[in-house]
Amino acid sequence: MIELLLVPLITTLVLAFFIRYKRITWTLFLAANGFVLYKLYSIYGIWNLSYKVDTAYKILGAELTLGVSNNPIGWYFAFFSALITLLISLFSIGFNKNSRSNVSVIWMLIIFSNLGIFFAQDWVTFFMMWELMGWTSFFAITNGKDKALDGAKYYLALSLFGAALMLIAISVLAQYTGTFQIFASAYGLLQIINSSTKLGIGILLLFLTTFLIKSAIFPFYMWPQKVYSEGPEDYITFMSSVMIKYGIYPMAIFIVPVVGSADLPMILNTGNVLQYTIGYLGAISAILGTILAIFQTDMKKLFAYSSVANMGYILLGFSSMTIVGFEGSLFHVVNHMILKAAIFLTLAAVVFRTGESEMHKLGGLVYRMPLTFMTFLLGIIAAAGIPPLNGFGSKWMIIQALMSKRMVVFAIAMIFASTGAFMYLFRALASIFLGQLPDRYKDVKEVPPTMAIPMFIMMVIMLLTGVVPGVVMKPLTSALKAVGYNVEVASWTTLEGSLKNSVIDLKIVFYMFVAGVIISALMYFFGNKSEKVPQNDNYTAGEYPEEWGVDADRFNYSYAFYQPFKEMFEPLLESVSIDGFFASIGRNFEFLSSTIQGLFKRGEGAVLLFSIGVLLLILGGLII
Repeated sequence: MIELLLVPLITTLVLAFFIRYKRITWTLFLAANGFVLYKLYSIYGIWNLSYKVDTAYKILGAELTLGVSNNPIGWYFAFFSALITLLISLFSIGFNKNSRSNVSVIWMLIIFSNLGIFFAQDWVTFFMMWELMGWTSFFAITNGKDKALDGAKYYLALSLFGAALMLIAISVLAQYTGTFQIFASAYGLLQIINSSTKLGIGILLLFLTTFLIKSAIFPFYMWPQKVYSEGPEDYITFMSSVMIKYGIYPMAIFIVPVVGSADLPMILNTGNVLQYTIGYLGAISAILGTILAIFQTDMKKLFAYSSVANMGYILLGFSSMTIVGFEGSLFHVVNHMILKAAIFLTLAAVVFRTGESEMHKLGGLVYRMPLTFMTFLLGIIAAAGIPPLNGFGSKWMIIQALMSKRMVVFAIAMIFASTGAFMYLFRALASIFLGQLPDRYKDVKEVPPTMAIPMFIMMVIMLLTGVVPGVVMKPLTSALKAVGYNVEVASWTTLEGSLKNSVIDLKIVFYMFVAGVIISALMYFFGNKSEKVPQNDNYTAGEYPEEWGVDADRFNYSYAFYQPFKEMFEPLLESVSIDGFFASIGRNFEFLSSTIQGLFKRGEGAVLLFSIGVLLLILGGLII
C-alpha cells in the first residue's frame, strides 16, 4: 500500500533532477502513471490494506493518528483517475515535444497528493494532501506563463478559502467527537446533528462549502473558465476530467451518508432540508453551466462551463438519497472523466496544430484532422447523453432516481440542461470542424501518433462503457457492497432504474444503432450521388461560382452563434453574477494590501507594527 504513494513521490524527485531533458521526464512520467494503474489493479478487493503512524499527541482532545487505507470507494475513484491520467500522460509526450516549459514535476506531485486524498484514513492526512494539491496546482496552471497567472491566483484564493473552512470544521468536529478518523467522525457528526442541529449543520456546511469550491458548484462556478482558458492544454485535460472530481469524493463518503441519515425536517415528504439544499445547488449549476456554455466563443471556456453543468448532474443524483441515484452519480463521475478527457484532448490537438482556441477563427478541420474530428464527435455525442455512448446510462439512472422521489423540479432542471447541451455541443462541432477552412490552416495535418493513440483509445472506451456499462458498474457496485450498501453487483449490459419495470439492456440499444448505421450506409451507396463541391462554395448552393461571374464567397456564422438567446438570458445572468461579487472583494483586498505596503515603504509601518505589539502585550498582561 505504501509503495503506491512512494513511487509518485520518488518519481517527483527524479523528474526534478532531469527537468531539462523533456524526453526523459515525460517518459518517466508515463512509466510512473503506468505503475500506479497496475498497482491499483493489483489491490482491487484487498480492502484490509492499510498503513498508519500512531503518535503520542492529542489535539483538541482527539488522538492524532495518520494513515492511509485501501477503502473501496477511494479505490474506485483512484483507479479510473489513474486510467485517464495514463492516457493523458501518453498524449503529453507528443504535445510537449516543442514546449519551452515542463510541468511534469509538479504534475507528478499532484498525482501523489491525489492518491493521498482518495486513501486517507483521517482528516489530518486528508487536509495535508488537499493543501498540497491546491498549492501545486497553482504552479501547474501558470506553467511559466504570465497570462495564466490571474486564473491561477483566482483558483488559489478560492482553494485557500475552502481549506480554511475545512480546517475549522475538522477542529470543531474533532473536539466534539474525539476522533480525526473520517468514517468514525461521520457517525459522530450524525449524532451531533440529531442532538444539536444548528451546530451539526454548521459543521457540515463548512465541509460542504470546501467540496463545492473544488468541484465548481454554484456559487463557485467561475474558476474553471478562468483556469482552463489559459492553462497548459494537457494539464487542463487532467483538471477538467479528473481533478474537478476531488470535491465529489468526500461528498460521496462523508456528506451523503450523513445527510441521508440525519433526522431533519422533511419537505413535501420527499427529502430533508439538506437534501433539497444539495439538489438546488446541483440544479442551478446544471442550468447555469449550460446557459453560459452556449454563449462562449472560446472552446476551452465552453467546455469549462460544460463541466460545471455535469457536476450539477452528480449533485442532483446525490440529492435523491436513493441507491440508484447514488450509483448513477458515481457512474457519471467516471463517464464524465472519460468523455471530458476525450473532448479536451481533441481541443488540445486543435490548439497544437493551429495555435487557436477561439471557435469563430477556426472551421473546416474535418478533412485535415479526421481522427481528432471523430474523437470530438463521439465525445460530444456521449456528453449529450445519446446512446450507445457512455453519457446516456448515468444520466438515465439519475433522472430515474429523481422521478421516483417525486423531485420533479430537479428532474426538469436536469432534462433542460441535457437538452441545452445539444446547443453548445453543436456550436462547437460546427465552428471548429465544419464549414469553411481558413486559408491559413490549409496545410494543417493530423497530430503525431503519441497524441493520436490516446484519442483512439478514448473512442473505444466511450463506446465500450456505453454498450457494456458493467466495465464501470461492476467495480462500483462491488465497492458499495464492501462498505455496507445494500446493492446487487451489476450485470454487464443492463441497467436498473428506480421506477417500476425500469430495466434497460444497452446491448439491444447498440444493435438498433448498428442497424440504423447499416441502413444509412445502404441509402448512401445506392442512392443518387451528389456532387462534391469545395468547402468555401456555399454562396451559390453547389453551383460553380464562375458560371455566375463571381468569386467563391466565404462566410462564417460561428461568432455570436446564439445571439438571440444571449439577449434573452443576459438580464438574468447579470443579476446572478457571483463573479462580480468576488471581484469586488478582490479589489478591496488589493487596495488594503497596497495601503499597508505603502505604510511600510515610508517607514510608518514599523512604528505602527511596534505600537500594535505593545498594545497586545498590555492587553494580554491585563487578561492574565
